[in-house]
Formats: sequence, structure tokens, C-alpha cells
Amino acid sequence: MDPATLLADPAAIRLEKIVPGYSSLTLVVKAIRQQAECPRCHRPSTRVHSYYTRSVADLPWHGVTVRLELRARRFRCKNSLCTKRIFCERLSRVVAHYGRKTVRLDNALRLIGLLLGGEAGSRATAKLAIKTSPDTLLRRVRAAVKPCAPTPRVLGVDDFAFRRGQRYGTILVDLERRRVIDLLADREAATLAAWLKAHPSVEVVSRDRSPTYASGINEGAPAAVQVAHRFHLLRNVREAVEKVMMRQNRFLRSRSLAAPASTAPSAENDAHAGCRLRLLPHLGKVKRMRRRKASPRLSLPSAREAAWMLLRPVGLADEEKLVIELLCRLSPEVARSRELALSFIELVKERDAEGLREWLISAQRSEVAEFVTFANGLTSDLQAVRAALEYEWSNGQVEGQVHRLKLIKRQMYGRGKLDLLRARVLRAA
Repeated sequence: MDPATLLADPAAIRLEKIVPGYSSLTLVVKAIRQQAECPRCHRPSTRVHSYYTRSVADLPWHGVTVRLELRARRFRCKNSLCTKRIFCERLSRVVAHYGRKTVRLDNALRLIGLLLGGEAGSRATAKLAIKTSPDTLLRRVRAAVKPCAPTPRVLGVDDFAFRRGQRYGTILVDLERRRVIDLLADREAATLAAWLKAHPSVEVVSRDRSPTYASGINEGAPAAVQVAHRFHLLRNVREAVEKVMMRQNRFLRSRSLAAPASTAPSAENDAHAGCRLRLLPHLGKVKRMRRRKASPRLSLPSAREAAWMLLRPVGLADEEKLVIELLCRLSPEVARSRELALSFIELVKERDAEGLREWLISAQRSEVAEFVTFANGLTSDLQAVRAALEYEWSNGQVEGQVHRLKLIKRQMYGRGKLDLLRARVLRAA
């Protein structure tokens, strides 16, 4: 058998014998290097002073606990000026100084802690014949060296919840390397500005439309290009349409949404008739209405349902087309809002930065209060919005990393502090 599969460092130790026990194995090993280096003056020495035995836990074999009985040596330092006259030899690839576990066992425990956390990791190690506690795993996670990540050129910024609705932090992602580089304790502008000042090579920052983050970036990296997240732009326009419908529903509920009457039979009229006779599942509960000559009333959809229908230019069912036609006919504001929303969505999809200013002028002159407000908000953040149409970067990768962070946070039952959460997010595979 290859000795590398048995011993942590075959070049430093040699297996003398194996002592089987009832539920464990003891490996008697001996240090074999001819010389050792003084840890203080770093001068090699071959003068052995004495021997001593260390008991060290190692990785289990097929579910059997393994312990090393390591015979190590003390050396005399040859440097007469060194204050450390006698020193113990260091076996850095086998066991750390004063360590009770081998280096490879410590690495395995650290990996389990990073991936599973304390409680779940402890249950997993028990199945692997490794005796450890949740606190031991968490200590190793906290002691893990933070990976050295270069300062990103393109940075993604978003918030995440420590406790939803009460306390939030900030996640920073290198969008080019697609990896989390840091977590901040809050989502204040000053905290982000301080981080950016300490990492001055950031050139592009992708963010949501938060004015707090915009302020922090302006202070910490004034020369960086800010890019608004395109998903948030599309969500904002949907919210504007939804607000229009919330206001219009109060007006339209007092009027009849009547299907257009037609005396000449046609396939389209048959579809309208079918709409009037059966339930509309996505429009709420609609009572079945008896067939009669007069066009019947249709149930008014909720503001959210109406907004989704108005923003779908294709793929609508006949019933939905009928409702949209009636809404636009009875309320010119709804028709104008739909026109503005669809043109803005097309502008974002086509990344038409040149058409943005013309759209803003149309929205501000539309006399639809919700779209005037939306256009004014875009104007106040015009550079970031325009950059969203010119640059390829977005916060999509950041959103994915936030979902991954949520998974890790739930594995910790939401009880881990920031240092533990940061270690697991940065180091977990």
C-alpha cells in the first residue's frame, strides 16, 4: 500500500507498527529527518537532546478511530547567540505545534464546519467516527484564514437581512470573478464609502436604486461608474402601473365593464360570449351568468393582476384581451400607462440608451401622476440608469449570491454572528 495513504508526511515520519484496539487503531510512528530547524534563529541542527512521545488524533479508517503515537525529538541549537538553547522539532505537515490533531484532520474538520456549520457538522462527524463538538467546529471556522482576494474592478453591491425588517447587512461581489469578497455589518452609506476608500481600484459598481448606496459610492469612489440594476428598473415600471390601477379601480368599480355588443356573429364574438359564460380563473371569483341578450358585467381584476395583464404584449388569453380592451376604453389613463410601460420595457430590452431621454420627456408630459413620479426618479439617477443600458453588468450575480447566503444563514438557524457568517460565505464551496 502506498505509504502516502497511511501517513500524513512519509518524508518526515515512518510507521513502526500498528496496535489494534477494540474500536480503534494506534499507529506508532517515528520522526526520521536527520536535522531540524530552530524556530527562533532558523539555524539547522543535528544534535539530538532527548526524545518524547506525542499522542495525536488522525483521520479515521473505514469508520475506525485512529491515533498516532508519535516519537519526536528535542534538539540543541548550534547558534551560541540564540536564546532558545533546546527546541522541539517541527513537523508542519503532520501536526501543528502543541496540536492534538493532525493537520489533515484539522483541515477536514474546518471543511465540515464551513459546509455544514456546528450542529449539523457535529452530527456528520459522529457518523464518520470523529469525536468533536459543535463549538470545536465553529472555532476552526473562525480561525480559518480569510482568502486573499484582489480588489475587484467591477463590484456588485446589494443588501441582505440578518433579521428581516429589523437588521440588514451589505454583500460585496466581484462580478468578473463571480465570487463574494466581503460582507459589511450594515447598509449605511458611510460603511460602504469606507470600504471603497480602502479599495481604490474599483472602476464600476452595480447596485439597486437605493439612494443610500448611491451616496456611499459617490463618497467612497467618486470616479467609479454606477450601473443601476435593470431588473429593478423593470420592477419599478410594473409598480407604477400597479399604482395606476389601484387608483383607477376605485373609479372603474362604479362603472360597468361591459363586453362590446355585436349583432353580427363571428369567431371573435363567440370567444367573447364564451368569456361571459365561464369563470375567469385569474380574475378572481366570478359568478356564472346566464346567457342573455345584453352584454353582462365582468369582474374587475385586482390592481396586481391588471398590471401583469397590461404588461404582457403577447400570449394573452381571449378573456384577458377583452378585459384589457375594456380597461383602456373606459380609462384613457390606463391606456396611456400601458403605452408608456411597454415602450420602457422595450427600451430596456433593446438597451436603447439614446431613446431614454425622449421616453422621460413623454412620461413627464403624460399627466399620469405615477409615471411622472417614476420619470422624475429616473432623472435624479440618470447616469446610473443610462449606464444600465450601455454596460453589460448587472446585479443578477449578486442576487444569486444573496440566495446562497440565505441558505447558509438558515443552516446556522439565523444564530451566527457576522464573523462566522462571513467565514462560511467566503470559504464554503
